[in-house]
Amino acid sequence: MQHRFVSQTGSRRVILFFAGWAMDAAPFEGLRRPGYDIAVFWDYRDLYQDWSILKDYDEVCLVAWSFGVYAASVALAGIERRITLRIAINGTLAPVDRLTGIPPRIFQGTLDSLNERNLYKFNRRMCGSSEAFAAFMEHAPKRNIDELRDELKAMNPVSMFAPDQIKHWDVALISTDDAIVPCVNQWRAWQHTTVRMLEGYHLVDFQRILDHFVIDKVNMGECFERGFKSYDRNADVQRRIVELMEMLARRSSLGAHIALPGARVLEIGSGTGSLSRIVDAICGPLSYFEMWDIAGRQPVEGRLRAFKCYDAETAIRRVPACSFDCVVSASTIQWFNSPKNFLHECCRVLAPGGYMLLSTFVEGNLATVAAASGRSLPLLSAREWENALPEGFEVGYFETIERTLRFDTPIEAFEHLRSTGVNSLGRSSQAMSMSAIIRRFPQSLDGTYRINYRCLVMLLRKILTK
Repeated sequence: MQHRFVSQTGSRRVILFFAGWAMDAAPFEGLRRPGYDIAVFWDYRDLYQDWSILKDYDEVCLVAWSFGVYAASVALAGIERRITLRIAINGTLAPVDRLTGIPPRIFQGTLDSLNERNLYKFNRRMCGSSEAFAAFMEHAPKRNIDELRDELKAMNPVSMFAPDQIKHWDVALISTDDAIVPCVNQWRAWQHTTVRMLEGYHLVDFQRILDHFVIDKVNMGECFERGFKSYDRNADVQRRIVELMEMLARRSSLGAHIALPGARVLEIGSGTGSLSRIVDAICGPLSYFEMWDIAGRQPVEGRLRAFKCYDAETAIRRVPACSFDCVVSASTIQWFNSPKNFLHECCRVLAPGGYMLLSTFVEGNLATVAAASGRSLPLLSAREWENALPEGFEVGYFETIERTLRFDTPIEAFEHLRSTGVNSLGRSSQAMSMSAIIRRFPQSLDGTYRINYRCLVMLLRKILTK
């Protein structure tokens, strides 16, 4: 296996991009994502890699395409816990399979007839359109046919011995007109994974995928820092969500649980402290309360109160198991690269009998903003969250809350977003101007401009083990 860093800026975060068969780094040289280095991997004749190249990175994200999905699942299996986000694009964990990959007959035909002419035809089918093919050929890989034939043989089921693989992926992206890996086979392969359909062919716009699915955490932190003073005055919906969370905490046994002497409570995304002050009031004087936030400052003071400026998504992996009796978080975890993975880490650090009280925005949130800007967070639906709940938890509350705010002008709507920091959707290579977004912002029949919020609130308890 070979690799090359196509973007190296000294970041503490890295994206590992596993390309498809017959590729090298050339077609992907232009990939960029602020706040991340990017390394491209190819040549899967041998899947060994010395992963000491990742020793200086706090966060590792994985984006894999085509045969690269299988290659990444095997090559990275030994360091699976280091990876937060895992995106599979037009590939499966069984690269050659009648039902969940490329049908063996088609695969063998490609292998038997491989030459320069047929490779040209393969690339043409992969690209789909003549425009995409022309663009691809301007930066086409330069590898010899014998090497590519050996790479195909390495993917042959005859030579595969059921190696360890990364089985849990955050999302599988499937193109509707994929002429390489049948769409229906991909669908079957990812039945237990969140699936998103893409209009197009086997070769996709990888930059657009990075822009949408990989969170620009640097920009996010800066936006929330700028909105710190104005947040409480304008975050009416978020305040109502916190009020609901307070009611749940006080009316359930969670409140008594964290009031016990020595109870240990962790808050993720303390921000301006709207939830922090409520939790602090419920906690007993001898309870330990630790607050984490990627920006901001300590919301509440005290001898057993601590604030840490952390990226919680990476910091949680360093916390020993059963370290806390309660984890709380309000309107934060939708900003993580892998909220599902984070939920499982919270389960690990929670002691038996402990509680999680969480709120997060879900699919359909800020729909009018997404329609106007063409940008949105990769949010999960409430059903996908339900499917992501770890085993060993009982559900005390699991409800979606919807609120709509009305404004006289689209400018007022975006001023509201700016004042709360929630317009931090990250820098995009395809971002349009604010004036263009305002022109596109949909007007309701009553003449107002609406912003809708859709939030999921969860109260979970880790079942006591016998």
